[in-house]
Amino acid sequence: MADFEEKNQEELKKDQSRTEFVRERVLNRSENRRRWIYRIAALVAGGLIFGVAACLAFAFLRPYAEDWFGKDQPPETQISLPRDEETEESTEGTREPESEENLEEAVESAVESYKWTVSDYESLYGALQEAAKETESAIVTVTTITQTADWFNNPIETEGQVSGVVWNITSYEMLILTSYRAQANETTVEVTFYNGVRAAASVKAADGKTGLAIVSVPLAGVDDITKEKITPVSLGSSITAEKGQPVILVGSPKDYVGSVAYGMITYIRDNVKRQDMELQVLYTDVSTTGSATGFVMNLDGEIIGMITSGNTGTNTSAIGISDLKSSIERLSNGSALAYLGIVGQDVTAQISEEHQIPRGVYISEVTAESPAYNSGLQSGDIIYAVDDTEITTVAELQTLLEGKVPGENVTVRARRVGRDGYAEIEFPVILGTR
Repeated sequence: MADFEEKNQEELKKDQSRTEFVRERVLNRSENRRRWIYRIAALVAGGLIFGVAACLAFAFLRPYAEDWFGKDQPPETQISLPRDEETEESTEGTREPESEENLEEAVESAVESYKWTVSDYESLYGALQEAAKETESAIVTVTTITQTADWFNNPIETEGQVSGVVWNITSYEMLILTSYRAQANETTVEVTFYNGVRAAASVKAADGKTGLAIVSVPLAGVDDITKEKITPVSLGSSITAEKGQPVILVGSPKDYVGSVAYGMITYIRDNVKRQDMELQVLYTDVSTTGSATGFVMNLDGEIIGMITSGNTGTNTSAIGISDLKSSIERLSNGSALAYLGIVGQDVTAQISEEHQIPRGVYISEVTAESPAYNSGLQSGDIIYAVDDTEITTVAELQTLLEGKVPGENVTVRARRVGRDGYAEIEFPVILGTR
């Protein structure tokens, strides 16, 4: 009997526990709903609070973030160089085919007729020295390091150095104008400033035909003291240059960077034919070697010529800066120059009438393996149009190519002489890179 009652009590307790368990589950479901509602409301409120805080923080920190992380970003606007316009005044006295010997005789006669004193020389060279000093901080040494191997496969590093000049400073980089030839296995480009400070650099773009290049140095890699003392050198106009004009040669006119020489322009030669272009060449009376590089400046401290490694004769010659400004602009913006690969002559109206040949650009030379060569153009062909643009002079062809990009497809229209006279032929050309 006692056992039976104990069993009844145990079963009663189990029933009560089951009832409480069911009752507890029902109550928890209701509580869970409320808890979820509270949690969702809390999350929404927290999201709104953090969102507002993030917006305020972003607005506050944005100027500092742009200053910290935006130093290496490209400029918003492209670098632009105004072109030098040729006027009657600028050509007067510089375009006549007068011989260099006659000019030297006239200069010698003028010098002999004037009685020079020590004070005159001191004043003259003092003024030249002051003008040269103003550009000292902008003259740099561009060092390239190439790595090769000897017969036993041991690594060998070779340094090459040329002079350069800081011609522009943007919000994030220094742009250095220099004479440069790309080297195989080149590993490092470095710039040394006036005070011996070195900075890592890179060749932004280069023209392999003229040796012109733009080297970029990030401002973040140059200390403030060095930056403050550098004043970019202005690019002047070579169109207004005249024979007999005093000039200063800076960079490395005497084979080592930092050398300076004084002289004058002895001769100016226009329309010197180069691949795809015509250039003005300034000749000076400063003796040089073929490895000299640097710049010719006027007494206002402006660059009017660039010395290249292809000097003619024993005296320093330089390409007129006015004819290089378009290339400098494109290279400074990191754009490569388009390349056709011909040396041409203008067929003027007079030549056309006298020799009974069509107007246009007479091809006197086609560079081997150039885009022009690969398309089938030959010496003796006369280019009269590119695409739908009429071409009558080398200058017009040069301007047209300056607006093209490497890899662009163009149609060169030319006339080729045959048994029945001149026939028009079209040449599809894929422009290369200079």
